[in-house]
Amino acid sequence: MKSEEEKLKHCLRELSVAHVKFTKFGEDILNANNQTWYVVDSLAVAVINRAIQLIDGYVTLANANNYIAAIPFIRLQLDNALRFFAIILVDNPNDFFTHFMDGKPVNNYKSHTGQNMSDNYLAKELDAVHPGVLKLYKETCDYVHLSMQHVHASKCMDKGKLTIKVTNADNPFEVFSIEAKYNFAFNMIQMSRLVLIVLNRWKRIKDNFPQLDRANTPTVKF
Repeated sequence: MKSEEEKLKHCLRELSVAHVKFTKFGEDILNANNQTWYVVDSLAVAVINRAIQLIDGYVTLANANNYIAAIPFIRLQLDNALRFFAIILVDNPNDFFTHFMDGKPVNNYKSHTGQNMSDNYLAKELDAVHPGVLKLYKETCDYVHLSMQHVHASKCMDKGKLTIKVTNADNPFEVFSIEAKYNFAFNMIQMSRLVLIVLNRWKRIKDNFPQLDRANTPTVKF
């Protein structure tokens, strides 16, 4: 049986090569439906590029043992899945994309059931398909916003006594156990996989669209 430290190293190695899978999937989306291009494809590519960069940032920070800065990347990766999942929940993806590109808040746009698509609503809807999303959403939000988690992360044992301490960048004290670090890395992997699952739903929808007449299809500008 692998130790928690070995499992952590394995997770970080898996994350360090995840960009290959994302890049390949981006090409698959662009090549879907005989390389027909839809405006939603540009959002999909943005999600893929952001996902790759978030993973790279997470691995860099984790290897530097800077988990307070790394953990919010799990929530940001989940944000990729939530915001793109919104495409599945609207009546008109192109209209939603226009709303998005106009800089209007996603939570001001209504789903096909008439609900405002707040992050909490999107997390509940995605949790119905992939249980555990809502729980992780709530937990990781605590690391994005200043919360009790950051107070706990300022505590350490000094000469057998629990105290608070200002960290030293050159010699930081341990905030998280190896088990916690493994769980964080595992969750980053799971959220990255979830992004691919949500993107794949768009690819399947796109593959089932009728072929467009390219000669009579206007160029979309945004």
